[in-house]
Amino acid sequence: MRVPTPEDFRELERWGLVAEPMAAVEEFSPDLERRRSENERHLRKRREQEENVSEAFLEDAQAYYRSMDRPIDRTKWTYLKRRKAWSHPPVGWGAFAAPGTARILDLGCGDGDQTERVAEFVAGRWTAAGYDGFPMEIVGVDLSESRVANARRHARSPHEQVTLRFEQGDALDGLDYADDYFDYALALGLLETLEDDRAERVLDEVARLTAEGVYVRDVLDPMPGFHPRPDLDERLADRGFETVERHRVLEEPFVEEGTRDPMDLWPMNLNQVLFATAADPTPPDERY
Repeated sequence: MRVPTPEDFRELERWGLVAEPMAAVEEFSPDLERRRSENERHLRKRREQEENVSEAFLEDAQAYYRSMDRPIDRTKWTYLKRRKAWSHPPVGWGAFAAPGTARILDLGCGDGDQTERVAEFVAGRWTAAGYDGFPMEIVGVDLSESRVANARRHARSPHEQVTLRFEQGDALDGLDYADDYFDYALALGLLETLEDDRAERVLDEVARLTAEGVYVRDVLDPMPGFHPRPDLDERLADRGFETVERHRVLEEPFVEEGTRDPMDLWPMNLNQVLFATAADPTPPDERY
């Protein structure tokens, strides 16, 4: 990935996400999903993605991520944060800013760019409502020590009431937090990397840790080393979480050919985003 230029950032601004953060949801249609097959650039990027997948990743994705050593400079970090905002629309995030929310978990937080986006969304809702908010901690957890270091170096809280904290950890081993410690949890591109037995264990841990609701963004396209789960809503329902909103979105704005991403990073992959709430949440006064 080359260093993004000011014009690259201006192109992302033209995607209109500041005015309409749910643009990917609004744009998507089954017809656009079908018409990806007519986009030569998309097909080329898919071939590249399939051909260049790491053998270490295919052998053991967890070990691959744990050993990853990938520092990132702030310009690239900032570009990726804004670029990924298209396929990570804030479905259900309004609940994060509601009074009573004090703890949010970002499991598999990577470099912390989307963790910062969550904090910005919360702070923006508070500002729009005309009040100062309340103490909130957002905890990012990731396998990779390198990526946790990136998050600590680059992610900043946009509001004095919001604390961002990052730590290395593995949900498969269990995290050192009490049951229902977090109000909400996010898993962005995490479950898609896990084989079924591991994904089930991680879902069990997410359900144990989370009292109110869960946001997930995962790929739906079949790719080497990835595990699409179109039945994710059923798996969450088995753990007491009812999906209240679910959408399919593409990785970037649709065009007939080529791409609107000046960095030409990813294919127009198909993703699912969903927000599920606990059917019988434990009241905050019984948890804090």
